[in-house]
Amino acid sequence: MYTRRVVLCVLLFALCLASTLHAGTAAMYEPVTKEPAGKWRIGYYQGGDYNDYAPVAKGLAARLVELGWLEPSVRDCLAGAADPASVWDCLSRARSGYLEFVPDAFWTADWKDDLRAKNRAGFLERARSRRDLDLVLAFGTWAGQDLATNEHDIPVVVCSTSSAVFSGIVKSPEDSGLDHVHARVDPTRYARQVRLFHDTVGFSRLGVVYENSREGISYAGLDQIEPLARELGFELVTCEAPFSGASLEAAEQAVLACHEKLANEVDAFYITIHRGVNMKSIGRLLAPLFARNLPTFSMGTLYEVNAGAMMSMAQPDFKYAGNFYAETMVRILKGERPRDISQVLLDPQDVRINIAVAKRIGFHFPVDIISDAQEMVSVIEDYGDTAESKE
Repeated sequence: MYTRRVVLCVLLFALCLASTLHAGTAAMYEPVTKEPAGKWRIGYYQGGDYNDYAPVAKGLAARLVELGWLEPSVRDCLAGAADPASVWDCLSRARSGYLEFVPDAFWTADWKDDLRAKNRAGFLERARSRRDLDLVLAFGTWAGQDLATNEHDIPVVVCSTSSAVFSGIVKSPEDSGLDHVHARVDPTRYARQVRLFHDTVGFSRLGVVYENSREGISYAGLDQIEPLARELGFELVTCEAPFSGASLEAAEQAVLACHEKLANEVDAFYITIHRGVNMKSIGRLLAPLFARNLPTFSMGTLYEVNAGAMMSMAQPDFKYAGNFYAETMVRILKGERPRDISQVLLDPQDVRINIAVAKRIGFHFPVDIISDAQEMVSVIEDYGDTAESKE
């Protein structure tokens, strides 16, 4: 118990220190117009929709409002925006004396390889010929991989990636490797999660679903948890399910098949980032794990613990990430090189547990976990078919 609390305190101190260093002074973020054109033109690029992208983009916009770069009237529109395209529509109509979110500078590949190639070619052609964008927000691993290249020099802020280093987006946590590229990095995020899960449950065989690609390995955090498995002496039991290049229904069915298979082979389960895991599918995905009374830990976004995952360390509103990306964006527009801005931001150690799940599977949380938890959920919500699950 003492060791876990010391580790959490150290990580919280590091998070606060990193945030303080990144925050700088208020003058650093004061709005400035672009000379002589007047407004900075911003684009958006993603591989496809994912649960985190809209709330992170909303958090970024909220921070821009706080800093004075956007007028507060955009909040009403953003409140009803459910996906990245809707968020971008709100931003493109937002009132600002400093920023223009360009309506036709929005790229999404819908997780299709052919459309991804087409979008990348289209972006690079625009970057070379029109040169009408001052900065691009790249959401997700595909987006970061596509735009973190020396084939253009438009500043890129890469958001919401699982492992920007392992997936080849940046050179290291300390250096993006390209002057015009910045990507947020948390180099031990998933190792910290699984270590906490192992300390709590003491499993010997951990189930993990992933797509067998460099991106899929990154999404599942396997680059971090495989070394941890060797250190702690547990076995990773994996199952492959397509993330991209498949319909959403096919992705959901593949993950379900893996859950049904692995439920009979493991004594704990790590629910990873995957398109097949969403608000609509989560109830079905958890059913075979409940049937075997398996403890579960979710990488987490907004809903998994409420829906029946036993534990998570996710942040519910993504404000910390939105603030980080917005402040990075502002610093770049005011003249700093993306490469020179710190990329490291640790996830908050915001432990969540679901007491109802623990009771259902017959698990008793250690007292120190209960005392350390920032939130304890006492019900299992049924999102069912009423939940939206968009590509």
